[in-house]
Amino acid sequence: MRITLKQLSIFKAIHTCGQISKAAIELHMSVPAVSMALRDLEDSLGSRLFERSSTGLTINDNGEVMLPYANEMLSKGMELEHAFAQGSPIRGSIKVGCSKTAGNYVLSRKIPMFKQQHPSVDIKLFINNSLSIEKMVAEKELDLGFVDAKPGHKNLLQEPWLQDRLCIITGKNNPLVTEIITPELLSEQLWVMDETISVSRIRNTQLLKSANISIKQELSMNTMGAIKRAIGTGVGISVLPLLAVEEEVARGELIELSLTDWDYSRRYWAIYRSGHPLSSLAREFLEFSRPTT
Repeated sequence: MRITLKQLSIFKAIHTCGQISKAAIELHMSVPAVSMALRDLEDSLGSRLFERSSTGLTINDNGEVMLPYANEMLSKGMELEHAFAQGSPIRGSIKVGCSKTAGNYVLSRKIPMFKQQHPSVDIKLFINNSLSIEKMVAEKELDLGFVDAKPGHKNLLQEPWLQDRLCIITGKNNPLVTEIITPELLSEQLWVMDETISVSRIRNTQLLKSANISIKQELSMNTMGAIKRAIGTGVGISVLPLLAVEEEVARGELIELSLTDWDYSRRYWAIYRSGHPLSSLAREFLEFSRPTT
């Protein structure tokens, strides 16, 4: 059996695109060349990797077994290329995944700073919900992940990364800013909430309920930015992570409302595969990404 990195990259592109023609465009190859490479790979393995249909190709059980190995081998090949490249003492490539809040408000800022210090490093960031990031790390699509809950996958290890807390937030012009805040008062307000049925949405709703706050009026939006702009008008309140609002709070544009006994922290975790120690580059980036205070 002889399998090449080129065959694996073609396999991965077909899986991503779902069609040989689209994979060929992505790889800058001809359709017959992509088809032949896939056929040679399947012949080498003695197994079909995709189910054919009139609309394209769908990965089958054999392909699902193949996928994490392909991801790892392609990643190692890229690392080898970078190891012999000219540049700074720290070089290589890593794929990092992060849940939405920390990805948008922490890593999106950390990565350019790390790149500035180490120009020969190539970092790709994928932002998604924690469950998706956990799955991608487990399947070797990512080298390192950052999530807001301990992973449930048995083949993953975790390290504490950073701490955040959930805040009740409103705009500076909301009359609540000068009021004594009680659960009863908050229950009468317009709540601007994430419309996505997510772990965060469920958790926030449960926290409000445990604080004896009932949501009677609700406005739903599907991005954090939209929620912040909505409550910034001075109409409505929300539960938001401090990571997402600390700059606006510091500028006085948004106000954190103080409610007795409301103190809800959450921890983020760095995750990686067990049995596969972090590369020196991944470890370097993990330490760089930690909070400085």
